[in-house]
Amino acid sequence: MALTKIETQVAAIFRKEVDRQDLNQRAMALDLNDSPQNISHKLNGRRRLDIDGVVNFAEYLNDPDTDFEVAATLFHTPRPLNRKRRDRHPLSKMVGQDKEEMERIEKEKKYEIWDLLSISHEELESSEREEILEWLLELKDEISSEIAVFTTVCERYCFDSREVIKMAESRERND
Repeated sequence: MALTKIETQVAAIFRKEVDRQDLNQRAMALDLNDSPQNISHKLNGRRRLDIDGVVNFAEYLNDPDTDFEVAATLFHTPRPLNRKRRDRHPLSKMVGQDKEEMERIEKEKKYEIWDLLSISHEELESSEREEILEWLLELKDEISSEIAVFTTVCERYCFDSREVIKMAESRERND
């Protein structure tokens, strides 16, 4: 079973990181519930890694730079500049998005917008104001990211962004 060029590149990236961290392949195999021979074959590009295998290796190696390098190789994309991009793809685990997402969700739970608007300025302590400011900055980053995606998709597929916005505003919303 011949591996593709990309699969070989991914194996080489993982091999390099295992060597850099000076990891014991037997211990790695035990932790990953695999045989040492199979781990060796995967790291040397003689056996195929499925998506779960890629995620497991990435979690085990726990190095965001390696994770991004693998993700970029697998999906032919440039290395992301913004590590805070979030999505539901299994590779999100590789780039540490689960932890970021959980932190963001916890912050949002604490500051539900409708509850927050019912609190007067005078009732807030300075530490709460700082947390709200941090939440607002995070929210602004997300909005900017979503707008950039919206603009890119409109340009790529020749949609008039103003028309799309008008159509969206005229639709009945079920949020």
